[in-house]
Amino acid sequence: MTLDLGTVQPIAGESATRIRDILRRSHGAFREDWLSRKFRYSEYRAHEIAKAMESAGFVRWDGERERRDNSPFPWYSVTDAGDDITRASAARRIRRKTAAAALMEFMMRVQRVNASREYLYSVERVAVFGSFLGRRERLGDVDVAVDLKSRVAFDKKHKWVELFRQHAWASGRSFSTFDEEIFWPRREVLLTLKSRKRSISIQSWYSFVEMEKPKNFRYKVLFGDVDEVRCELARARREQRMESSRKTPTCVAEDFDGSGSCTPDS
Repeated sequence: MTLDLGTVQPIAGESATRIRDILRRSHGAFREDWLSRKFRYSEYRAHEIAKAMESAGFVRWDGERERRDNSPFPWYSVTDAGDDITRASAARRIRRKTAAAALMEFMMRVQRVNASREYLYSVERVAVFGSFLGRRERLGDVDVAVDLKSRVAFDKKHKWVELFRQHAWASGRSFSTFDEEIFWPRREVLLTLKSRKRSISIQSWYSFVEMEKPKNFRYKVLFGDVDEVRCELARARREQRMESSRKTPTCVAEDFDGSGSCTPDS
């Protein structure tokens, strides 16, 4: 679910938007002097901001990385709460009617992508989750999880690589790296689905399946096999329990019922 940036309090006098920018640009971890070099803070101010973000729970001191790099400056890693900030939206809240219309248009774009052979990826599954399935009249945005599938087989001889690169070159865009060329066919579909709509927040299918979910978590499959999705989420939940308990789990009831609502443990 996308966090409303308007609910985030300033940190050490820095706005929530600025803190989000810092966390986004850190790509998961940063050294304290990086704040000075990247954002032109004084050494004292960089330390003050880093410690304030640590106190807020957005980053944690990473002593292991600091010792490994023999660093003269403290290292910090972004926490799960910090990751939420990086995905936070500063967009104005929208009415439920507007959100529903945006979702309908999104699904129309899904159909257009799947009907067109010009794309090298098709949309396999779509699920909506988060505040849209609640009762609030005003929403931050609509969270949708999208699962894409390549229409080109990933053969062992890597012929798909050349096809992906040719597709990227044909787009007329400029790419600075090999990876950008390879990922373009997938990104092209996501950009088409997004269509620059701030009211739509697209999450990867992996993030949707693997993210930690509250017991009242709700979702609705808009495209794809409902039972297949339910089983996949249930399996991910059981694996998370095994990881947290680190012991052989006992048999439990299905984690999700047929409606897509997460049910409490028995």
